[in-house]
Amino acid sequence: MPGFTHLHTVSGFSLRYGASHPDRLAERAADRGMDALVLTDRDTLAGTVRFAKACAKAGVRPLFGTELAVAEPAPAKGERRRAPVRGGAFIDESTPRVTFLARDGATGWAALCRLVTAAHAPTPMTAPRAGSPSCPGGRTTARA
Repeated sequence: MPGFTHLHTVSGFSLRYGASHPDRLAERAADRGMDALVLTDRDTLAGTVRFAKACAKAGVRPLFGTELAVAEPAPAKGERRRAPVRGGAFIDESTPRVTFLARDGATGWAALCRLVTAAHAPTPMTAPRAGSPSCPGGRTTARA
């Protein structure tokens, strides 16, 4: 499949969400004739070094990204969330997620690393946790 690239692929480094080793992902992409493959593990960049080495060995262009949880906007003051117990509709409690892809070589990689670091940094009101990234520079959008 020349010219086709999966833009959302997770490895075993995405705990509970992926099972394939980065080596195997690169081999399968090469077997299928793909020119490039993106690794977008959840909340981490831990598998990217192995992925890059495996892609180089398999002749596939490695592209990097990550999938981060983003905090939902706070409800308006005085507004309470409706819950099924109070006669409200079912509310999906899962955190919204966004996939960020690196571009522009080392600059994009650095921006991606900053985003993941910011996602895991403690906020003034909470303990350290992933799930509420603040984009570097105070921007509301990020360009990794």
